[in-house]
Amino acid sequence: MSTNTAHSPALPALGILDLRPTLLTATDALADTPVVCPIIPPFDFLPLADRLAELYEMVFPDETEWLDEAIGGWRDDEDVSQAMGRFLERVGRLFPVYEDVWEIDLEGIEWRLFEIPLVPLGYDEWHDEWDGWKEPAPYLLYMSYARRDDDPPDGRAEFAALYPDHLVPRNLEPQRLVTRLRELNLPEPLDALPDLIEMLDHNTGNSWLDTGEMALVEGGGHPPWTAENVAWLAAEWQAAQPVAERAQRLLDWQEQTPVETADKLTAVRDALATAWEELELEEEGVLELELEEEGEDG
Repeated sequence: MSTNTAHSPALPALGILDLRPTLLTATDALADTPVVCPIIPPFDFLPLADRLAELYEMVFPDETEWLDEAIGGWRDDEDVSQAMGRFLERVGRLFPVYEDVWEIDLEGIEWRLFEIPLVPLGYDEWHDEWDGWKEPAPYLLYMSYARRDDDPPDGRAEFAALYPDHLVPRNLEPQRLVTRLRELNLPEPLDALPDLIEMLDHNTGNSWLDTGEMALVEGGGHPPWTAENVAWLAAEWQAAQPVAERAQRLLDWQEQTPVETADKLTAVRDALATAWEELELEEEGVLELELEEEGEDG
């Protein structure tokens, strides 16, 4: 099967398309004549094998045995799929990627050789999907939605109807409380609450945590395989991983029964309310001080 691609042809990786090092010579014991046994992939697979070799040399330059294993013995599309899956599984130890290769055809596999099939961990704010997420993510999103300027009456009514037992002050905005919440030294796993708020607000400063799947597509799609992108993604993931793990512990906490979830929401509401009260007191104190200073200047 030949493949058509919009990508530029790959430059040959050293030794991959050179037939001399990729052919084995055996001796026929009866005829005593050399028998050439090809181990290179079939002709239709050569461009993909060459590209996969380039990626191994770029991402895993010290693992030469992986490169030898990667392209040897390909007989059909399934072998190509399995080879690609092994490569992505190894990349997955550096940062999250879609490791499973379901398509057993070359065109379905080929795009992964040119674009990094990364798995973003951020939230896409599609209103109709919030209810399927673990608390307190929907609780915080509905709360923030209720305070937006586009349609606040409907948002407030929806929030009150969904969480009648966990209401908060009308002007409370979770995004403003991140610093205060960190200063409260909340116990685990509640200490991840400010991290989750920043993730929902796309404001962590880390691309793994701030970007959702739809945002990735709308922003131009998956990044190309380059040494710079691989190094940057790996470094970003090292910073993102502990934050993501903390947030996941909070999401998984007390999720077995409705009673447990209600208790979790109560703990979240109380933490938000405490942080909000402290912020209000501080802002009132600052305002009073400014008024006093203005009075003295007058």
